Amino acid sequence: MRNSSSKSGGSYSNGIVVAGNAQCPIWGMATVAFLVFYANYMVAPLIPAFSQEFGVTPYQLGWLVPGFSIAYGISTLLYGILSDLFGRVPVLLILLLFASLTTMMISFATTARELTTLRILSGIGSGGLVTIALAFIGDRYPYAIQGRPMGKIFGAVATGMGLGSSFGPILNPVFGWRSEFRMLACGFALVTIFVGRRTGSFIHRKHPRSDAYHKIASEYLLILNSRRGGRTIAFIFCNGAFHGGIFAWLGLLIASRYHLGDVGIGVVLAGYGLPDLLFGGIIGGWGGRYGRRYVVPMGFLWAGMCSLFLALPVSPFLAALIITALSLGFEATHPLMSSITTSLDPRHRGQITGLATFTKFLGMGVGALIFQRLIGLGFNRALIGFATSEILAGLAAIYAFRKEHAAMPIPSAIECISNRVL
Repeated sequence: MRNSSSKSGGSYSNGIVVAGNAQCPIWGMATVAFLVFYANYMVAPLIPAFSQEFGVTPYQLGWLVPGFSIAYGISTLLYGILSDLFGRVPVLLILLLFASLTTMMISFATTARELTTLRILSGIGSGGLVTIALAFIGDRYPYAIQGRPMGKIFGAVATGMGLGSSFGPILNPVFGWRSEFRMLACGFALVTIFVGRRTGSFIHRKHPRSDAYHKIASEYLLILNSRRGGRTIAFIFCNGAFHGGIFAWLGLLIASRYHLGDVGIGVVLAGYGLPDLLFGGIIGGWGGRYGRRYVVPMGFLWAGMCSLFLALPVSPFLAALIITALSLGFEATHPLMSSITTSLDPRHRGQITGLATFTKFLGMGVGALIFQRLIGLGFNRALIGFATSEILAGLAAIYAFRKEHAAMPIPSAIECISNRVL
């Protein structure tokens, strides 16, 4: 637990001031995460529609998804550090405004090249939003009970992924994708107003240390060289590559296998993220109560098996159920591994969380590019290849996370924090 002392109406811990009269509820941070991933995941299922409108092949739009992911990931390395030095809220507000602006700009693209370029710019604009939300959780909650709030954030992430991938194509014939991006831009603007009104100066450093900028690289090396930090970052990359690679091309898979249009693609993908919304907090609680050493490997294995089943010649209805189940693998791995990273060094939590987010999005971008190459061998072979790699990672995770024991010896701790904050 933190050692804190009253100072200016708040508490001070590890160089961070938490104002006592300003609160930002978890659902506010969850809304930010939802919007980011909704805007991201609505794009992949729309690739067939983009291809038709701009007169290019789907593979000529292959950088739409990985371009965003890589730009997003790289930018988090900067934003996480800035939030450590100058405060979570000021950086978060600037990024929300930037995300609103770049999302609006996408709606005015006139060529496939402009669309791809603006998507990459949007990745830079959105980068850091979820990173700061996760760092907020690390600031607010002790490691022992981070599972449930982390589960809520990633439940919102998965819900954004699912609803974006389903409603993105479903609403395209009704409103058009340009109007969808404009509505999302307005959503980012409204969240900016809400966060600004509710948080005030929720978290800020008293003064940046004079040597802080010189220790950035050394801090990264310390994390990567430590066994716990290095292995967690490696597994985050592998898991990001798996989920990002498969999901980037699920819309095209459904369109080509079942000969479905925008609405059909959206319906098949509609269940992705729904289990995470319902059970995200429960799964996170399992990690805190029983230990991440059990839940994380099971998440890898579950996702790998779902991918294998998806390679079978199943009906559209059964494919929709498998895709729905696949999202549970994401929820059982990323939130708990992110919780591990936030506990590595509280003094540089934003920087470390930025590194973890960079790793995940870099993995998602690389995975999307690799899966695109494997499609040349056939969708089924690509799915089997990715499933095999995820299952092998799950087996390796059993050994790698064997020392991640249950971190919550007092069951009532969750209830106390939940009643006070959530």
